[in-house]
Amino acid sequence: MTRPIIPADPFKIHVPDHEIEDLKHRLEQTRFPNEPDGNEHWAYGSNLSYMERLISYWRDDFDWRQQETWLNSFPQFKTTLTDNNDQDHEIHFVYEKGSGDNATPLIMTHGWPSTFREFLDVVDRLAHPENHGRSGPAFDVIVPSLIGYGFSSLPRQPVGPAVIADLWHDLMTKVLGYDTYLAQAGDWGSFVTSRLALQHADAVRAIHLTMLPLRPDLRHESQPPVTEEESLWIRDMKKWWAGEEGYRSIQSTKPMTLAFGLMDSPSGLAGWLADKYYRLGDTDKSHTWEGMEARFPMDTLLTQLSIYWFTGTINSANTLYKAGPAEGSGLLKPGERVTVPTFYSEYPMDSLPITPRSWAMRGYNLQAFKIMEKGGHFAAMEEPELFADDVRDAFATIL
Repeated sequence: MTRPIIPADPFKIHVPDHEIEDLKHRLEQTRFPNEPDGNEHWAYGSNLSYMERLISYWRDDFDWRQQETWLNSFPQFKTTLTDNNDQDHEIHFVYEKGSGDNATPLIMTHGWPSTFREFLDVVDRLAHPENHGRSGPAFDVIVPSLIGYGFSSLPRQPVGPAVIADLWHDLMTKVLGYDTYLAQAGDWGSFVTSRLALQHADAVRAIHLTMLPLRPDLRHESQPPVTEEESLWIRDMKKWWAGEEGYRSIQSTKPMTLAFGLMDSPSGLAGWLADKYYRLGDTDKSHTWEGMEARFPMDTLLTQLSIYWFTGTINSANTLYKAGPAEGSGLLKPGERVTVPTFYSEYPMDSLPITPRSWAMRGYNLQAFKIMEKGGHFAAMEEPELFADDVRDAFATIL
């Protein structure tokens, strides 16, 4: 560990009373849409009866101050870092020091439509395993808010995962003073973490992913022919995206067009994001809303939504879908591969077809490939005990 050279300032969340009152007023003015017959299982998108329940709870029962107090029970900081294009970014992060003298630094990166809150249920489990009846390694847990998300700053020019990865490396080395560290992530965070492993392999000891984002160049001579299993998986993935990529299409092309509605209407914001939690979470879809509420209690989901609303970050968050492809950070160059030891856990209720192990090995130095028994795209929030045990057990093999 080296001496930090860039300072970080303690940070506490506080939303002014008038913003909370404005939110409630806007929710009171909600105009609900008509709903076609046959949307009991969200075939047309967010279900009306569920949304009526969610908006009613957000307006009348949700206690932001209670959630704000809980969020502030985690030590939080802000620091300003400059990217390679001389753009300054104020980065918000949780920093929980682990038990003992030998805790290993671990940076965890969320994705969309999430916030840093996604990992808070596992912070104590990973930093202080003895509090949860677990032995094994403890971690210094660092959970930043992605650029343009939550309490991090809005970028003047959108930045992609490769740029964010360099900023995260500066956070770990220049702000927190670590020489080496571990990294974990899913969704957009898995892009950032994979780029960390590619761009800073000398500092990243190992990574743990719940999504494999990097795509190899199958035409390059370094790649073996596509197997039958991989061919079927590629076909199924294309079929899945054909029915689900509407949100990605607009966010990766004209995010500003969508932003006027989502920034002005909390109910519109909720409807846009709720659909993703329903489809990507391990939700029991046999009932219109019971499974959704069981998997994502309203206080949990509305804390996520409220962070987006109060920080006004939905447009900058959505724009990552345009900045990432423009940067090309999801494509491996011919012959390029993540050489850092990689642990992968796939949560099968993510509604996506199971990734072939051979595909994972094309782009990553795969140390372990696990199919989890339950949980979905938001694994740390859905199954915190299972998730934390898996991450700890994986990294224990190399520590």
